[in-house]
Order: sequence, then structure tokens, then C-alpha cells
Amino acid sequence: MPAAAAAVLLAPDARRTPVADVIDAVVRALREQDGIPIDRASFSLPMLHPEVRSTQFIWEPGVGSRSIQRTYASATAVLYKRSPIYPLYTGAADVIRHRIVPDETPRPYPILDELAAEGFTDYLAAVAPADTSWERAPGSWATRAPGGFAEEQVRGLLALMPLLGLVLTTFAQRSSTRALLETYLGSDAASRVLDGHIRRGEIVDVEAAVCFCDLRNFTELSQQLEQAELIELLDDAFGAVVGAVEAERGDVLKFIGDAVLAVFRVEGDEAARVDAVTRAFRAACGALERASALHLERLAAGKAPMVIGLSLHLGHVAYGNIGSPTRLDFTVIGAAVNLASRLEGLCRTLGYPIVMSDAVASRLGAAPLVDAGSHPLKGIAEPVHVWAVTEGAAAESALNSATERS
Repeated sequence: MPAAAAAVLLAPDARRTPVADVIDAVVRALREQDGIPIDRASFSLPMLHPEVRSTQFIWEPGVGSRSIQRTYASATAVLYKRSPIYPLYTGAADVIRHRIVPDETPRPYPILDELAAEGFTDYLAAVAPADTSWERAPGSWATRAPGGFAEEQVRGLLALMPLLGLVLTTFAQRSSTRALLETYLGSDAASRVLDGHIRRGEIVDVEAAVCFCDLRNFTELSQQLEQAELIELLDDAFGAVVGAVEAERGDVLKFIGDAVLAVFRVEGDEAARVDAVTRAFRAACGALERASALHLERLAAGKAPMVIGLSLHLGHVAYGNIGSPTRLDFTVIGAAVNLASRLEGLCRTLGYPIVMSDAVASRLGAAPLVDAGSHPLKGIAEPVHVWAVTEGAAAESALNSATERS
């Protein structure tokens, strides 16, 4: 095994170092101390992520390591299936070696034609052993040295792969853990869980603008649509809302049937409250604009309608771990959440797509709001003064917000 490269991987901080820096250090050690003429290296780290299949790191002299995220769509592409990485990922092969000679026709993989055009003479790819298929971490080495790699150098690189794979899959597991937690909990909740805030009853009181969104006529639609159509409807609605919330740095905490609960935390004084409600308002307008566009596309395609209602309120919430000793939920509860939920029910009653409380409306300055009067809400002691936004005003606000951000 190449001693200098192995020493880099066995260093105490190797598994905490960014993977691009680890690859740079390993290749540099192979070239400068172990005497192996590496002119290109590539490593693919599998990811447990709903959209990203893997992250590929490519090292080149004078450039260092650059990363490329590969989606599930690219994992099914014809070019990917014709690459040497494909049989390594699928387990059809553990090692692929090909000496690149001039005028060879045909070469087994298109990348070899590209390497030949760039003066490469040898290509070696291998996968590190792993306990599960998703953890297979293929890597490749290429050289421009005349005659290619010496056989002793090939044996050294193959001997290095298990150790290199151990370090890289540790990185992949750590990244996948964060990605999965962010996917299921939201970014802020995921960070709290990773920081060790995982005990039942570990709650903090926070002030936040609460956004509650609901899909209109979902009960009726659930009885009319096939399962696949119903899921597609929910995915379209949730996609519109979540995209708008994340664009305004909010946190989506929960999908409740056909509803979405999101919060925009207040981090400071009155100026922070104004900022939080402004971002929540822009997110609501953006969500409505996205959902309205999808609604028209769905109708044109002969699909079920998709109409949403949104409510906004500002108040204190209990934020943290709630549940049983063996099944916890990281969420928010409290009077502010309950009021936001009850407010949303007025969207249908009053005929407005967005409604909000005085606590939000009073901090929105010149926003195009309609005074919708005071209304009793189930479970709320006193009638609540409600403000609303028409669909046209929401669309204009969403457009102005997008223009400001660009």
C-alpha cells in the first residue's frame, strides 16, 4: 500500500476534513511521495437523498477537486450506463483496468475515447468493499505516463481503495444523515437534532410568524381520484408551498394530511418581527402564485383542480421534541399555531386565498390588504380581527418580491 497516501487517510482528523481536501492530499501524496503518476482521479460518493443519487469529485492537476451532483435522472441516463462506474455501482465488477493505446477501435467506454484524446495512457477503476450496496464508493485513476501504470503501482492503488473507501463512505454517511434529517424535519430542526437536542420534552419558547396552508376540497377529491392522481395533486401543492417558504428562509415543519405548517422564526427585537412577518407574507404570496400557475396547467391537462388557502399569525410557540419515549416529533405547538390553523378555515368562508391576524397585518406597511372584519373562531375566546389578500394583489406582491430578490 502506498505509505504516504495511507498516512494521509489514517491521520486523526481525516474523517472530519472536507472530502475535497482529503482527495487533494491523497493525490498529492501519491504523486510526490509514493511516486505514482496520477494525472486524473475521480470518486463517486453515494448519497441517501430524495433527489441526489451521488456526488462525484474529480481531481485534475492545477485545478484540484471539483464536485458534481448526480441526480436519479442522470443515474438512468444512457451515457451513465455506458460508463465504467455503472458496473462498479451495480456490483457487476469490482475492478476495471484498461490500457489506452492509439487507434484502438472500439473502446469499451466513451470516457476512454475522451481520455485518449487528452493523451492518457492508462485507466484504473475500483470500488471499495462496503456492507451495503448504496455505500459502494467507486474511484478511478488515470495517467499520461508512457506505458501507463506499472503493475506494482496498480497493486498499490487497489490496496489503498479499502482505506480510502472507509474515509469517503464515512463522509457520505454523515452527509446523508444531514440530508435525510433536513428532508424529513426541516433545516433548523435537523441542525438541532444533530446538535444533540433529542430528549422528549426538550422544548424552547420561540416567537415566530406561523404559516398554515390547506388544500381546498381535498376530502371530496380524495373520494373521486385514483391514488396515484391524489398523490400527484398533493406533491404539486406541497412543492409550490415548500419552494416558496424555503425561498424566504422559512422552515416547513410538518405535512398534516393535505395541510402544511411552516414557521419564520423571530431572531431579535421589533425589527426582527417585521422581517419575519414580511418573509412569511412574501412566502404566502409566492406559494399562491406558484399554486395558481400549476392549477391552470392541471386544468389544461384535464387533471383535478388545485386551490390552496393560507393563513398567517405571529406569536410565541413551544418548539422541540414532543411524543413518546420511542417515537418523537420535532414540531411547534401552542395558541399561536392553533389560531393560525383556525384562521385558515376562513379562506373558504370569506372567499380570500390569504388571511392573517392583526399581529401580522400591522407589520406589513403598505401591503395590499383588505379589512375582512372580526370573526369568531372555534376554540378562541374572543373574535379575531382578520385581514385578507386578493389573488391579484398576492400575485403582484409575489412578482415584486421576486424582482427585489433578483
